[in-house]
Amino acid sequence: IPDTAQYQVIAEPEGSVIGSLDEDYAIESMAGDIVLLGSTSWKIRRIEPGRVRVENAHGAAPSIPFWLGAAPGRTRELSAEVAQLRHDIAESPDALQLLQRDCGLDRAAAEQAQLYVHAGKAALGVVPTQDCIVAERFFDDGGGMQLVIHSPFGARINKAWGLALRKRFCRTFNFELQAAATDNGLVLSLSDQHSFPLEVVFSFLNTHTVEHVLTQALLASPMFGARWKWNAGRALAVPRFSGGRKVPPPIQRMRSDDLLASVFPDQVACAENLTGEIRIPKHPLVDETISNCLHEAMDLDGLVDILDRMGEGTLRTVSVDTREIGRAHV
Repeated sequence: IPDTAQYQVIAEPEGSVIGSLDEDYAIESMAGDIVLLGSTSWKIRRIEPGRVRVENAHGAAPSIPFWLGAAPGRTRELSAEVAQLRHDIAESPDALQLLQRDCGLDRAAAEQAQLYVHAGKAALGVVPTQDCIVAERFFDDGGGMQLVIHSPFGARINKAWGLALRKRFCRTFNFELQAAATDNGLVLSLSDQHSFPLEVVFSFLNTHTVEHVLTQALLASPMFGARWKWNAGRALAVPRFSGGRKVPPPIQRMRSDDLLASVFPDQVACAENLTGEIRIPKHPLVDETISNCLHEAMDLDGLVDILDRMGEGTLRTVSVDTREIGRAHV
């Protein structure tokens, strides 16, 4: 993501950088707003190009920032190591010694890690690994139905899987649902309309159509807009400097939106006036942005590999309806 996607947060009067805020949040904020960074609330004094100057709010009730950008997900290699460690903790008779000797944890941390893994195994029956994934369905305290797919493949793969499943659910049940992804799995908030055998969720996507479904799904996500603006700036289609001075991010945003409207009208069109799928034009900036979303922000190739393994039967799938809330962890 480009530097214009984040604003530095500077504490006054010290002048030290204490963090960053998403550009959208910074632009929509005003002087006097209270924002939470870490465990401290800060009062915004003024907003400058690329910077937000704040002072200690001394415990005043803050609002929590939203982030439309995305932090890098865990790599495939690290995800495999984390999954293997969880498997070793669950199967090893001396897991505490393993964690203290090989992972450098103290006794209390090792006990907490062991308890975490065993609680998840007790609820699901297995420990999710890169050779065994679990679909868990349960009702939350509010009566809503939640579907969790425990897939420790990293956020890039899980985000792609979640977006594609969300689009597939929308087309199948004509209902827009909420989805979230982490490095350890993905969560879909279902409703009473979504009645189906749980094991069917693993066959909702296939390798032949997943790229098309995911491409249509990502067009409505914030990542497309952020990376469109990035690519437009890199291609010099939207100037970042004018007259020797940096163009303010809000002006860059407006110009990139105008450019998007001219080359990709369906992307900014009113949804009520669209029939069928979004028509994607052949344009180098559009192609580059979609490619960035599919292969940088997400990992389409990794998702296709998982779908292949499920189809071949080399990746074990487990379906569990649980009743206890909070025992299995994503």
